[in-house]
Amino acid sequence: MQSTGASEKVFQMMDLSPTKQSLVEGLKLPKLMGQIEFANVSFYYPSRNMVHAIREVNLLLHPKEVVAIVGLSGSGKSTLVNLLLRLYEPTDGQILMDGFPLRDLDVKWLRERIGFVGQEPRLFRKDIVSNITYGCTRKITHDDVIWAAKQAFAHDFILSLPNGYNTLVDNALLSGGQKQRIAIARAILKDPDILILDEATSALDAESEHYVKEVIHAVQDDVKSRTVIVIAHRLSTIRGADRIIVMDGGRVAEMGGHSDLIHKDGLYARLIKRQMDAFA
Repeated sequence: MQSTGASEKVFQMMDLSPTKQSLVEGLKLPKLMGQIEFANVSFYYPSRNMVHAIREVNLLLHPKEVVAIVGLSGSGKSTLVNLLLRLYEPTDGQILMDGFPLRDLDVKWLRERIGFVGQEPRLFRKDIVSNITYGCTRKITHDDVIWAAKQAFAHDFILSLPNGYNTLVDNALLSGGQKQRIAIARAILKDPDILILDEATSALDAESEHYVKEVIHAVQDDVKSRTVIVIAHRLSTIRGADRIIVMDGGRVAEMGGHSDLIHKDGLYARLIKRQMDAFA
C-alpha cells in the first residue's frame, strides 16, 4: 500500500505540463556578477491570496557581499529565496539580476549559477562522491571533490568513514551536521556566482554550527566575486555578515551591520536578547 501511494504521486508529477519558463529559452549573460535588486516586490502564495508573504520589498545586494536575512518565522525570509530561484513569480514589482529582469533570463542557465543549501539537505543512497557531484554540470576531477569537501569542512570526517569518499550514504551513518556539510560541499563544487544557505544551521549541534560559520568566513575571504545570502534563525551564525537584513511581516524592518543594529535597539536587538535569554 505504501508503494501504491508513492507511485500515484510519481505519476501525478509525470502528468504535469512543463511551465512556461521551462519551455521558453531566455537570455544568457556572458558573465553573472551577482548583483541582485528587489524593486518594490510584493508576493502572495496562490493558496493564501488574501495575505501577502512579502510586501513592497526594495533591496540591493552587491556582488561579493555576504548578506544575512533574519526575522521571525513567517516574516518572508525564505519567500525572497523562492522568488530569486524563480520557483514563484512576484505578484507586483520585479527582481533584477545584474540590471536585467529576472523573468527575461534563461531559468536553467540561472539555476546552474546558483548554489543552494536548504534546511533539510537531501542525500541519496550512493557513495559520498556521487552525493557531492550530484547536479554539477561542469567537468570535475576527484581533486575538485576533495577541494569542495575541504571548503565545507567535511574532508576530515569523510576520511574517517569506513571507505572514505566511497562510503555508501545511510541515514544512520551520518549526523545532521555531517549531511549539512556534504550538501554545502555539493553547492560549493558548482563554483556558483550566488550561494544561498537557507537555515543551514537550524538543526545543527554547536560543533557543526561552528563549521558552517567557518564556511561563511571562508567565502568572505574568497577573492572570487560571489554573492552570498544566509538565512538563519541562530543569529550567532551571521554576526560577521557584511550586512544584516531584518524582515518583519513581509517587509524590511531594519538593515545594517551587527553592531549598528544592536545599538539601534530595535527588532534585531530584541531577537538577539531573546536568544541569549533562551541559553542563559
